[in-house]
Amino acid sequence: MLPSGARTLLDHPEWEARMWQSCSPMTVAPGDRAGFRASLNLWDLGTLGLRLFKAPRYVAVQTPHEIYRAHRQRLVLTIPLDTRCSFSQFGRTVQLEAGQAAFHLTTSPLEYVQVEEGAVVILQVPSSRIGLYASCLEDICAVRIEASDRILATVLGSARAIPDIHAIPSARAKDAFAEGVVASLGALAALLSEAQENQSSVIKRRRLNAVKSFIDAQLADSGLNPDRIASANGISVRYLHHLFQGDGQSVTEWIRERRLDQSRKGLESADLRALTVNEIGLRSGFNNDAHFRRAFKSRYGVAPRDYRRQQWPEIEDVRA
Repeated sequence: MLPSGARTLLDHPEWEARMWQSCSPMTVAPGDRAGFRASLNLWDLGTLGLRLFKAPRYVAVQTPHEIYRAHRQRLVLTIPLDTRCSFSQFGRTVQLEAGQAAFHLTTSPLEYVQVEEGAVVILQVPSSRIGLYASCLEDICAVRIEASDRILATVLGSARAIPDIHAIPSARAKDAFAEGVVASLGALAALLSEAQENQSSVIKRRRLNAVKSFIDAQLADSGLNPDRIASANGISVRYLHHLFQGDGQSVTEWIRERRLDQSRKGLESADLRALTVNEIGLRSGFNNDAHFRRAFKSRYGVAPRDYRRQQWPEIEDVRA
């Protein structure tokens, strides 16, 4: 490991090599290769690493090739201090202003853009340490953490103290301090994970409601099936089944229940008394009279004809 302390006025190749060695595996494309000058400070307390660098505008790419070469499994928190940057990972892109933060993993492709010259703090730990606090580390990457977040403020304050802690002779004190910082990172990850899970739940519920509304509008179509439903709603059949499994039933069960409910209401309706029981079944999407009658009796305990007569006992010409 490189010794701690400042590395000032590094040119592009040297700075890229030292960042690759001490941070994320990446290829750097500076905005001005010839005039590129940067600095790097680094401190390590056990498995916790702090990196403080200042660099001009550049783009860094973490490709499968670099990932394979480095074989490094870390979760990294990046905090721009006086600059702006962006992350793209796992199909998400997040823009960060000074004081905001975002996690990324060193085990998946990434693009990092530093928009202007400035200083950035990086805290890194083995991803297995934070995996104890988050159900899925991928979900918390490339997600903005606001500068006003209290736990982030605690983490940043601890990061500022690391150089002083690093200088003290007590190994036990260093370890204890590092564990506290890792726990704070875990708390930050846990809150992000819960927020992402809640957001995902809301999105799934909205999508499921939209699919159910579509099904209700198409109940009369006897050919309605998961393939047609998924295609009409721009989702895969697998995801369609996933949505309904989360609701405790299958797609076909939902369609059947909605058709039975619609046919029951049809049998109760005074406006539909001119229709036969079979015609009401057809309007609800049952293309087979015998199937409709069996399904209705299984669900409501009475044949549809008898159910209708129960609703209109005073009318003798209710059609069967």
